[in-house]
Amino acid sequence: MDVFEDEILVRRAPHPGIAAVLSVVLPGLGQVYAGNLLTGALWFLFTGFAYWAVLIPGFLAHGFCVWCAYRAAKDWRGY
Repeated sequence: MDVFEDEILVRRAPHPGIAAVLSVVLPGLGQVYAGNLLTGALWFLFTGFAYWAVLIPGFLAHGFCVWCAYRAAKDWRGY
């Protein structure tokens, strides 16, 4: 019997509700939680610019960001 056994690393699927809440707290964080680093960074920049430009488009962009984070976690297929 080997002292070192093969370890299998299993990653659990992200929870859509947690992804949505994280994106409410910080735009793009839900996408990062779901495993989409580049998408999360782009959402962070886009939402920040939308808030800077005018408040109403910022709220719309932030809401869409939350929805996209929810969908990204729900559609997660693993690596």
